[in-house]
Formats: sequence, C-alpha cells, structure tokens
Amino acid sequence: MNKPVRWSVTIGSSIILSLGLVAPAATAAGSGAASTSASAPASSALASASVPDISAYVPKDWQARRKAVADRAGLPPSPAQEAIERVINPDDYECGPTDFDVYIDQLLAGMSEDELNFLLTSGVLEFPTYDALLYGSDSDPRYRLGPNYRGPLNSTFRQVKRFWDIKSNDIQLHAMHGTMLLDTARVSRLLVSLYEFTEADAEAYAEVVADTIASTPAFNKGSNPMFTLNAFAFSGEGDPDPIVVGVPDKLIFGDGVLRALEFMNIAVVGPRAVLGHEFGHHIQYELNLFETGAGTPEGTRRTELMADTYATYFTTHERGLDFSKVRTMKAVKTFYEVGDCAFDDPGHHGTPNQRTRAAIYGTQLAEKKPTWRILPSQRVANLFDAKLPEIVAPDAP
Repeated sequence: MNKPVRWSVTIGSSIILSLGLVAPAATAAGSGAASTSASAPASSALASASVPDISAYVPKDWQARRKAVADRAGLPPSPAQEAIERVINPDDYECGPTDFDVYIDQLLAGMSEDELNFLLTSGVLEFPTYDALLYGSDSDPRYRLGPNYRGPLNSTFRQVKRFWDIKSNDIQLHAMHGTMLLDTARVSRLLVSLYEFTEADAEAYAEVVADTIASTPAFNKGSNPMFTLNAFAFSGEGDPDPIVVGVPDKLIFGDGVLRALEFMNIAVVGPRAVLGHEFGHHIQYELNLFETGAGTPEGTRRTELMADTYATYFTTHERGLDFSKVRTMKAVKTFYEVGDCAFDDPGHHGTPNQRTRAAIYGTQLAEKKPTWRILPSQRVANLFDAKLPEIVAPDAP
C-alpha cells in the first residue's frame, strides 16, 4: 500500500470560513491519453476579473472524482485547502496559531467568496501536486527546484542519502510550480488520466482554469504560494494501482513552502530541515513503520513526529549537517510552526509543542556520546517510540 505523506497535513487555527462547502480532495481511474491542447491560455470571455462557475465545465460527480483521486494517491488535502475550511477543538493541549497560520491568512486575505469557492471546488489546489507526482522528473527542467534553493537542497539530499542506512538511490528530488496551471496541455493531461474526462472536455476545462488563473489578480498567474504550499514524500511500492505503483519514489518541494519559510525567517535552515523530515518518511517506508495506527490521528501523529526526530537527528549530528546551536533552534522552530490543532483529523501531525519536543529529542539523540556514531535508523525509531508518550503528554496550563 502506498503511503505518501507531506510536511504539513494540517495547520493550526488560521481562518474559519462559512461557505457552505465541503472541499473533497480528488480522483478516479482512467486512460493515460494526453491532451494535445495549446500550452498558453486561450483568450476568451473569461479573461476578466470575474471567477467562473465551474459547474458547466465539470462532470456532475466532479467532487466525488476528486475525492477518489486523492484516496487513490493517498495524498491528503493541501494546507491552503484546509485553512479555508478549518475548525478547531479540544482543551487538553496548549495549541494555537503560529507564524505559518499568519502567512496563510495573508495569502487568503481579501479574496472574494467566489474566488475562495473556485479554489475549493475547481481542483487547482491539487493539480500542481498531481502533475509533479505523476509526470515530474529530475531530468525535466519544468520540475527543477528554483535557483535560490537548487544548490543547497541538492547538496543536502546527497548528504542525507549518505547519512542514513536505507536504500535511497532510487529517490527523486524535484519541485512543483503553480504556474503549471497556465499550461492547458498539462492540466488537460491530468484531467484525462486521473479524472476520466474526455479529451475534448479536458481541453475546454483546462482553458477555463488557465484563463481564470491568468485573469484573477489574487491568483497571481499561478505564482500565489497557496497553489504549492506543500512538500511531501511518496512511495508507490507494492500498490495494486498500476498508475501509482509506476511512480518512482519521490521527495517534492512546492514553491509555496519555500516562500512560507522565507516569511518565517527560516529560509536558510528550514528547507534543509524539511528535506530531512521528508527523507525520514522514506526511512519509514523502508522499515514498514506506517502500520501502527494507520489512518488514525494518533497513527499519523506518530509517524510525523518521528520524522521530525529523524530530521533534527540528521541536521544536528556531527556527521550530518552539524548545525550550530543557533541553526539547530531554527530547525526546531521549523517544525513548531507547522504544528496543528486538528486533533480528530486522520492527518493530524501533532501540536506545535509536540513537534517542538519531537524535534528537540532528535537533537538530544545526536548529541549523545560517542557523537561520531550514527545510530541505525531502526534504533532511532525504537527510541522514539519509547519517548512518544512523553512527547504527546497533555500540556494545557
């Protein structure tokens, strides 16, 4: 079974909007025929500031198809989608907004109800993810990491593969970019291969998407970070779905995640810590560590907090990135910022405080003598599981 995971499945309290919408995730089976439509948005009556009603362009069961695709791929909703539809509860934990929430608030501020409705129902928040997942390649320049991060992240990727004791030479690292929404050929290809559109219907809807993204100022021609506010690890090994099993192991960064880290003043350390976290998920794939509590909030929280520990163990260790004390605390801050309060959600990653404790535990393991020794990845998992009750203990005042 494939277990794709992301850096931030849920975020803390950001905004609550009552649009009367349930935004399902994505999906369906289908042929792999690609569209032949042009890659630039066609001019039309939609090339204005208005956001269209998509119902005339999508099948009646469009939302069910989107959910089916998400279930098939195993990818949860994007942080931007969750921010639009979020609700928060319990009292046993100290949990509240972080700078990441502030950043998302700013991205969504001032958007009209029609624009928010389009984001939730059209599929544009997941199209860049699926495009990179299914069609991205290290050899394709369209999926290349941005110039500011390409060198540091590629270097960190080489280091983390040498550091850990798992098979990792088959993992690809590349980016996803929201500007793909302007490329009608790529959007159409997804609609045909994943959502079972006919080629003609796919081309028509891809033009609607491209025109809307190009003509709506808030969407910034696909460069608004909300379209790629995600980073995730993916492995389809052993999945019975022929499309999923054929996807290589991947680690994908969205431009939006990197922009968020810049906003939080952790752009130097944060991306490398996130890469360490996502690589931690590849360790979990290799060691079959996802089975305990799979599909439950507690199970997801365990694997996410463990990945935080793997990340800071690598970034702090003298044979890893060997971060200074200052940089180590910035790495810890990275995981604090993306903690969430969605305690009952199957995608719950842990509160900001829990993620902080898991990250600090990784640094403590790395500092144990002899500091030159790298613990086996299974040993780190075992130590983490023994520590987990303390990490997730209630902490409300």
